[in-house]
Amino acid sequence: MTKKLLLVDDDALVLATFGRGLRDAGYSVVVAASGEEAMELASSDYPDLAILDIRMPEISGIDLSMQLYELGIPVIHLSAYDDSETLNSALVQGALGYLVKPIDVAKAIPTIETAIKRADDLRQLHAAEGRLNQALDTANVVNFAVGIISERHRIDRHQAFDLIRDQARSERRKVKEIAREILDATDYINRFGSVKA
Repeated sequence: MTKKLLLVDDDALVLATFGRGLRDAGYSVVVAASGEEAMELASSDYPDLAILDIRMPEISGIDLSMQLYELGIPVIHLSAYDDSETLNSALVQGALGYLVKPIDVAKAIPTIETAIKRADDLRQLHAAEGRLNQALDTANVVNFAVGIISERHRIDRHQAFDLIRDQARSERRKVKEIAREILDATDYINRFGSVKA
């Protein structure tokens, strides 16, 4: 599948020459001459990677990278400046790479491919982290509810879980939903425990 790149630079020569070189290398390339134009394109035509000039009028490449980050679009920067302050500034904002002008397309491709691969790995990692957090949340809610039922009815934890599971089945609901209701009800009842007679 052809990778889609968003190339953003206020220099028309860079857009024309680097853009053509990237197309010749097999990429689908859309170009923008400003940060505003880039945001319009990125919002409607989601690229696999944005390549941003750092120093542009109005919205700098660094500021633009923060806005693209919010959309989940990975970024590498290009600049005529290779000083460490500029490089660190780009990397702190989450850039996955850095190219120095003048750009040799053949030498830029490994950086582009590495950034695309790393962005894909990060997306998969975030998805796995989300699934893990959801599983942990479910386990915690169910575990607390099992403890409450076990204590209240003076039964072991396996029996308590079976009661919750059976209730969920009878209502055709998820165990977590029943467990959450048990926690909410217990929390509500516990509020009355702090009232003085």
